[in-house]
Amino acid sequence: MRRRFMAVTTLLCGALAIAGCSSTESGNAQPSATTDQAAATAALWDPCSQIPDSTLTSLGLDVKSKRSGILGAEEPGWKICRWDDANYPSGFGIGAYSTIHTLDEVRAKPTNIEFKDVVIAGRSGVQFRQSHYKANEDCSIAFSTATGLAQLDLLTTGVKEKAVPPCERLQPIAAAIVPLFPK
Repeated sequence: MRRRFMAVTTLLCGALAIAGCSSTESGNAQPSATTDQAAATAALWDPCSQIPDSTLTSLGLDVKSKRSGILGAEEPGWKICRWDDANYPSGFGIGAYSTIHTLDEVRAKPTNIEFKDVVIAGRSGVQFRQSHYKANEDCSIAFSTATGLAQLDLLTTGVKEKAVPPCERLQPIAAAIVPLFPK
């Protein structure tokens, strides 16, 4: 019985060592990418806590509608926060993101289209939209940061009348929020 306990303990310790290290060479073991990504994610700027409610309210957003992550689940490598527009609560929302990913990755993603260089609040960024939405339903603007990028997006999927184009509606929101982004 004691031998079996020792064998199981040895197997578990071995599995933990493999899961925690990515090096297969002799010498010093290196932390896995999962550990590095978790640490990088934890260090990201958090839009849910770093954008004041007063700023959001002044932009016509409903602070009570705040939700983090994707459908409430946190996404590794990302800090995500979304708010609904106070006038159009179902389907007109703003998202703010901080991620370890880069603008080069944004540009390389096939579903990101219609890129346009922009300067907002004195900061250079890139405006684009996503191909899986109709032309009048979304707009995103991303800016480089020391840890990756910060991004804003606007979705109007549930609003029948879109009197203001999404990128035009996102511009004043970005002008107020971009100064809060990390450098």
